[in-house]
Amino acid sequence: MRNSVANEIKKLAKDDESLFVITGDAGLGVWDDFNTSRQFINPGVNEQLDIGFGAGLSLMGHKVVYYNIAPFVLMRPYEFVRNDICYQELPMILIGTGSGITYAPAGMTHYAVEDITLASTMPNLDIFSPADPVEAVECFRYAYKSKKPSYIRIAKNGEDIIHSEPIDITKPIFVNKSSSKNILVLHGSIVDEVAKILNIVDINIVTTPMLTSDFDWVDFLKNYEKVFTYEEHFINGGFGTMLRDRVEKKIYKIGLPNEYIHKIGNRDFLREHYKIDGINVAKQIKEIING
Repeated sequence: MRNSVANEIKKLAKDDESLFVITGDAGLGVWDDFNTSRQFINPGVNEQLDIGFGAGLSLMGHKVVYYNIAPFVLMRPYEFVRNDICYQELPMILIGTGSGITYAPAGMTHYAVEDITLASTMPNLDIFSPADPVEAVECFRYAYKSKKPSYIRIAKNGEDIIHSEPIDITKPIFVNKSSSKNILVLHGSIVDEVAKILNIVDINIVTTPMLTSDFDWVDFLKNYEKVFTYEEHFINGGFGTMLRDRVEKKIYKIGLPNEYIHKIGNRDFLREHYKIDGINVAKQIKEIING
């Protein structure tokens, strides 16, 4: 996802001289063929300045992308994102790499497991969590054309392409259709657990790249008996919570417990430990469906 989005940015920058990329000393390998451009600015490890500088460029009419590891996009400069970007409704694009526990085993400083919660507290901010490179590029294209601030959270592990047809990122996108009366709604790179889930339980599965879309979830979910959400994010405050606030149906939320992660291991180890890997999730779903 990371490389796909970066390549899209570079392509657009060739025709749009007003497009600027600001990075907080991150993703240098990704930008090696772009970092000598006047449109690339690296103020260093100074996240508050990065956001403020980007807001200033945006006020001057430039389209600005701020690229950094996710915690350093929202958490460290939260006040600056809140006041400089969202309060003024500047169409700046924030791209946070390392969604969820992508950066395992770097620890909590590098995990983005509460970023959706924080992002959702800021009015005017569109939130995107693509599941594959196709969704990621479409999310960026949407944000590039938008007049609102945007936050795009992406992984960086060379995710597989799951879509072969044109997609609309403002609506749920089916990755598995079945005759089941139940549905699993997910977002982000956790989609790579889908095959394991379907080996154990038959269920409709959709991705939802744009978490803040005005899509009519009430109508979409009305014919499903049980609705599950699944995310590599804290279970409280993530998309499951956002969806629960939009519909009257009971939402079964699957995600990380709201606690600091002290276990050390790679992403697959942590998924299994917290029972958010495909096999454990399928067992949870099957148990709930069967009552």
